Formats: sequence, structure tokens, C-alpha cells
Amino acid sequence: MPATAKVDSVIEREREGLMAETRIAQCPPFVAVNNMAVVAQYPTALRAKHPAKVSALKGSKGSAFVVDCPSLKSACLWVATSNDGYREDYLEFLRSVHGLQIAAIPTGFDVDHLYNRSRAQIYMLEFIRLALVKGAANRSHGASYEKDLTRNEAARVRKEMKLMDEISMMKYFGYLSPLRSNPRAAEVRAYANFAASQMGLDADEICASVQYLRRKAATPWARG
Repeated sequence: MPATAKVDSVIEREREGLMAETRIAQCPPFVAVNNMAVVAQYPTALRAKHPAKVSALKGSKGSAFVVDCPSLKSACLWVATSNDGYREDYLEFLRSVHGLQIAAIPTGFDVDHLYNRSRAQIYMLEFIRLALVKGAANRSHGASYEKDLTRNEAARVRKEMKLMDEISMMKYFGYLSPLRSNPRAAEVRAYANFAASQMGLDADEICASVQYLRRKAATPWARG
């Protein structure tokens, strides 16, 4: 099997795992925490039926942890916010956990922080969940939203953990994120319908959440 096909299969497994977590917990997954034990224990609705084991990634360049959930056939990689070698660690994750015998991540794929790294630094959050994505989509979606939210949250009160927000979910699943000048209502509704059918979420609540996030990103409410 070509390397790109093998990497595509990892993306599909990660997407299926994330959808299953969301469907069972009835909320998006944790994507940034200060304590990796939280990921193995919560949300309770998920972990009571689908236990996960957290273990250090062997051979990692920085601080990196594998979260393995056998009952969901799911594994994902978390890294320290300060880990500048996260791409190399994700390559090691592909080799050691998924058994891919590859020298490098193929061109056209990105290793994505599922919570914006700059925001995690502002909040002093220690660990962020990673995922593999198609590079072109990852670079083009949601950049203005993340930039605005990072700037406007600069004085926000610190929290100990973060769930993946709806606009980040849109980006991850390949839907075009809203822009400052274009709310992309049809795209938001398409994602909401997808999330309702695949993850059991309420489509109207998703649309309302996206509107709230857009207002939040556009308003410097957290700055002094």
C-alpha cells in the first residue's frame, strides 16, 4: 500500500474515533488540558464505558503521550504546548502505534493542533491534542477566526481544560469556516446536519454556537 494511502487510513481512524467520542459523550472532545489524567477519566459518559490508557510516546523528541482506547479502536497523540518537535513525534506515533514504515510524513499532509497553540500559551495550558489532516484544507480554513480569537482572548481568565469548539470541528471535518465578511450560513448548516447525523448533536444548537463564536472572535471583550 502506498504511503499516502496508509496515512489516509490513519486520518479516517482518527476522524471515526473523534466522532465516536463526541457521539457517546454528547459533547466535543477535550483538546487542551493541564493534566493528562483528565483525558483518561472524563467525560464520564464516555470513559465509564470506553476506558482509555495514557502512556508516554517512546522515542519522543519532546513531551508526548498516546491516548489509547481499545474498545473504540482509537488512538491519538497529545503533546506539550511547548513541544516544538511535535511533527517528528507524530511521525514516531505513526511508526510505533500505527505500524507505518515511512521515513517522513508524505507531502500534502499536516499535523494539526486541535486547539490553537498560541491560545494554549495564553491560557498556560500544558497539553494539546494532535491530528493528521490534509494540508491544503488545514492551511486555508479558519485562520482569520483563530487569529481574531487569540488576539481578543489575551486577558481571558485561565481555565484548566478546553473542549473543541464548533468552528474548529468544521475545519477538522473539511467544512469551510465562516469569515469576517462572509458568515457562510449554508456551509454552517451543512456541517450542523452532518454533526446531527453522525454524532447525534442538535443541528440548531450547533448553528447558534457558531454564531456565538463568531461574535466572540470579533469582539475585544477580553482585552483591557
